[in-house]
Amino acid sequence: MGRPSLVRGIFFCCADLRSLRLLHLAAAQWTSCSLLSTIRPMTRSSSPLWIFVKLVLVAAIVLFLAWIALLTYGKVAFAEALSLRTAITRNPGLADGLVPQGLTWHQPGKVFLTAGYMADGSPSRIYWIDPATEESGFYPLTSGSQPFYGHTGGLQFAGGFLYLADDGSGLYRFSGQLPASGSSMEIGQPIQLHCNASFVHASGGYIYVGEFNNDREYACTNNFSYNNTYHSAIIAKYRPGSFGNPVAVYSIPNEIQGMVILTDGTLVLSQSYGLSPSRFHLYPPAGQLKTGRTMHGTEVIFLGEPERTVEAPPMSEDLDLYQGQLVYLTEAASKKYRFGNLYLDRKIYSLRFD
Repeated sequence: MGRPSLVRGIFFCCADLRSLRLLHLAAAQWTSCSLLSTIRPMTRSSSPLWIFVKLVLVAAIVLFLAWIALLTYGKVAFAEALSLRTAITRNPGLADGLVPQGLTWHQPGKVFLTAGYMADGSPSRIYWIDPATEESGFYPLTSGSQPFYGHTGGLQFAGGFLYLADDGSGLYRFSGQLPASGSSMEIGQPIQLHCNASFVHASGGYIYVGEFNNDREYACTNNFSYNNTYHSAIIAKYRPGSFGNPVAVYSIPNEIQGMVILTDGTLVLSQSYGLSPSRFHLYPPAGQLKTGRTMHGTEVIFLGEPERTVEAPPMSEDLDLYQGQLVYLTEAASKKYRFGNLYLDRKIYSLRFD
């Protein structure tokens, strides 16, 4: 019931008195013992069908008003984010059942790539979309020539390679050359790291891999306490092609879905889980605190209280840079999350921080 056209259709259908009269007569015939018997007159108030139609009509009106209220709430609660963001192109694959997780700009192909798992349980996919024409397609994923069913996470194009995070297995690094649309894309075997690979970003010649923690079903163990604040998740910073000890570790808050480093060095974290508001936390260089302590053989940088937080509609996922601005998508518009569809966040968005 997330579409006003559907509600209007139900309303006008049920409001047609002539149609209701025909339904009433049909109900009278159905309840009689024989179509040949005398049909006793039935008042609308006593007709089970009329009562049912009225209930449907009332339910449709209530749902429509609830949807309007939700949209109104969203415009007020997320006014700042809505004023800062711009829709770039559609979020591809939603009609096919993709639950999008990862996003990156593929400069050679001039396309956005999105990664996700399929709501129907079929192999995971990477979609491409040309923002100029909105033409799109997809690549079913394979690992070791076998269909890949991973949850997937962040996606990043850097240095001619694609990096795909998958919390259940690790980080995949494979050729960034795009095959013919519809062809399978081989992602190889996972690289095991110092954290669960939930998201990935490239900046300044380094690869950043981070993990999602919620202290419950997604619990991490990279525990660190600083200034009376306790974290269990990290972002590990690596040199490309060298995934031994990281060159830096960032201790981060819970429920982080993606990251990006802006051109001025500000680190932005995408935080979301369930139907709670999405939050974009901004940490300028001065807010990236050097602790003087180490983890995994390197110094820990602590991300505590952000300088600024922008709240947005639920279920934000991966981040990347496009034309110098942060871009993101959400999984709320997928077929898996019907309630999230009510926010109508079906695009890839840029978000500026003026």
